[in-house]
Amino acid sequence: MKREILSGIAAVALLSGCGQPEPISYESLVWVNNYYVEHPVASLSASAGGWLFRGAREIGPDIKVGFLVPGPMNRDPAKRQAVLNSICPAKSETIWQVLSSNNKLVINVWTKDNKFKDSVVC
Repeated sequence: MKREILSGIAAVALLSGCGQPEPISYESLVWVNNYYVEHPVASLSASAGGWLFRGAREIGPDIKVGFLVPGPMNRDPAKRQAVLNSICPAKSETIWQVLSSNNKLVINVWTKDNKFKDSVVC
């Protein structure tokens, strides 16, 4: 596994000199999916239950993480962003060493009626 990660990092380093967007490695997607399975987002509001993790996907140069929220989010944009930032992996997590600086981890939240509510770039 470590060898595959190092090979992926080496490939990314070679591509970075070409000016092309760097592909998301399979290991990065697996890591993000496992992270949110192992660290479920508990209720971040007093009136709702836990958030439903909808999976992490590669979309262009980014990893998009989807959550279905059980209730309305705070109307104050600063408070909403603070909540979303709190579910980003800590800067000490492995993903930040594996993911290229040109790639982003984006958290998107949706409501039960499949309406997009907000997002944050970790």
